[in-house]
Amino acid sequence: MLPMSAPRAGTTRFAARGHHRLSYEIAGSGADDAPVVVLLHALLAGRSELTAQRDALAAEYRVVLPEARGHGASAALANQRYAVGDMAAEILAILDAEGISRAHLVGHELGGAAAFELARAHPARAQSLTLIEPALPTLLDNAAGPVTLGARDEARRADRAAADAAYKGLTDRSLDLYLDPRWGQGWRDRLPRPRLAAIRRQAGALAATLAALDAYTVDPAALAAMVLPVLVVHGADAPPIVRLTCERLAAGVPHARLDTVPSPAEGDAPLSGEAGVALNAALLAFLAGVNDASN
Repeated sequence: MLPMSAPRAGTTRFAARGHHRLSYEIAGSGADDAPVVVLLHALLAGRSELTAQRDALAAEYRVVLPEARGHGASAALANQRYAVGDMAAEILAILDAEGISRAHLVGHELGGAAAFELARAHPARAQSLTLIEPALPTLLDNAAGPVTLGARDEARRADRAAADAAYKGLTDRSLDLYLDPRWGQGWRDRLPRPRLAAIRRQAGALAATLAALDAYTVDPAALAAMVLPVLVVHGADAPPIVRLTCERLAAGVPHARLDTVPSPAEGDAPLSGEAGVALNAALLAFLAGVNDASN
């Protein structure tokens, strides 16, 4: 057995669910009894988005970084039927392939939706849940107030149009519809070429993934029934719809806490820089508290 202070380098592995190949990375502590953290990336991102979090956790945790369908080396998703339940089932397939019975789940945006569904549907497999600006927009469907409902309806229309454009193979149109409201116009000029190329390669995943998120409803009773520790995080300058989603989620889960971290600086990746440092500090403190309570 390797000592806890000797993290091992990340390695890429593959698991299968049915006929679909799922890519993932294993990194961090080589100790057999090390707690496990699963890091789940955002839509149109990849596991490299979570490099800062992987490195922060690597000394004490075994870290699993799946690549969502349609991203990286995982099976393509273009124009296929897909559901958030499928996302959760694919994470379970990876955990089963590694012989992992229980893990801390950490999800950003799309990864947050998948982590939430896994914890909801299979609570015995989740030790804790950290949701970073999770893509759970249907939480606001019955929200009071015309401003909130107006923002939700506008976001829904844009995402449905982006999904339709992706289904038709209109890559640039679909990316503009999806990313302009989130990153602002001219986002292409602010991205390094490798990142822009990766986004274009993964654009086909928008059709099925956005449709899945649009169809995924969260029953308030499911929130109230969650008994595991939950940390919900958003950036200080997050759009109102993101902040409101996080607030409603944290208010509905009995053992949830809401944390705010600095938003990324101009030119920084979403979970890096000052924002990444603050996020890592909050995440490490939360996980340490959960582990202490479990011992």
